[in-house]
Amino acid sequence: MTSYHIYKIRLIVGMVLLLSIHLVANADPKEKDCAKTLEEAKAAYEEGRINDVPNILNDCMDVFEDNKVRKGNFDRNQKIEAYRLLSLTYLYLNEEDNAEKTLLKLLKLEPEYRLKNNEPSEFKNLYGNFRVRPVLAFGGKGGGNIMRFNVSKTFSTNNPQSSTETYTSGVGFQIGGAVELPLNKKLGLFLETYFSGRNYTLNNELFGYASTNYEETQSWIEIPLGVRYNLGDKYNFSGHLKPYVFAGVSTGLLLNASTVVIRRDRVSSEELREVTGTAIPVTNLRNSLNISALFGAGVELKQGRGYLVLDVRYYMGLMNAVNAQQRYSINELIFKYGHIDNDFKINNIAISVGYMYPIYKPKKIR
Repeated sequence: MTSYHIYKIRLIVGMVLLLSIHLVANADPKEKDCAKTLEEAKAAYEEGRINDVPNILNDCMDVFEDNKVRKGNFDRNQKIEAYRLLSLTYLYLNEEDNAEKTLLKLLKLEPEYRLKNNEPSEFKNLYGNFRVRPVLAFGGKGGGNIMRFNVSKTFSTNNPQSSTETYTSGVGFQIGGAVELPLNKKLGLFLETYFSGRNYTLNNELFGYASTNYEETQSWIEIPLGVRYNLGDKYNFSGHLKPYVFAGVSTGLLLNASTVVIRRDRVSSEELREVTGTAIPVTNLRNSLNISALFGAGVELKQGRGYLVLDVRYYMGLMNAVNAQQRYSINELIFKYGHIDNDFKINNIAISVGYMYPIYKPKKIR
């Protein structure tokens, strides 16, 4: 490397150092001192110099009023504390309008602001004048379900009085979305939509020598609508579990249903003959609409801005699941497998987990 190149490198390094020193020397002192400014404002408030607090905080606050636009240098947490301090200051100066405007700015910045344990009663009363619950919450849920059957009338190719039918549910699934509309701290409305898969097995003995294994798979759209009741204060924004109960009605729309049947005939004491085939569509054997009463309970856990949710619910079917007019319409089921549908209602137990995200729009309500 020549002496000329060394000279150029030294020159560049020197210029960089001079520029850095210049930038540091001319840095906006407000940016460095806003943390100190907040402490000075707190000290003035505690010492009773209430009138000084707004002026002390002014240079570090955002200004977007009276045709003035200026971005302050408080970070988010400092800004929240500054708004709180200003609200208290205006309360003690009997400037209630300014106190309300400042608290509204705080709540727009941090809708889930938690009152401190030692908060002055005047500030608590002011806070109580604002809507702090979300205007809406939305999210997704998913989980598993099992079916339960309420047979009201038995039909059979065998003697119905000697029926040995056994219904066994498989484990299904559901996945979907939810919207909640809080009404107050305790009550809220919800509307959900799920795509649900269900399945069950029906085992039966026929004619003293045959047994059948009937496996049906169903796909549904479920639309629950109901009201929930919070057992605690959901909107104190603590990290504790928030239990709730709910009830409503669910509309079920059957998309499709199919079955695979196996019939086993005892030819002799040592020989079984198995009869089966491909899947048989049975959607037309089912009523496409099912209305259910809905009951359940759940818990929420604060996680970030939203809530992790776990709920358990019971759907009590109110309608016959079988389309009686089509009961005898599939000859293959009757003559090949000896199967005729009973009249039954479908109940369902479901467990879901999910995440709900709230939308806030704080405003003064009184």
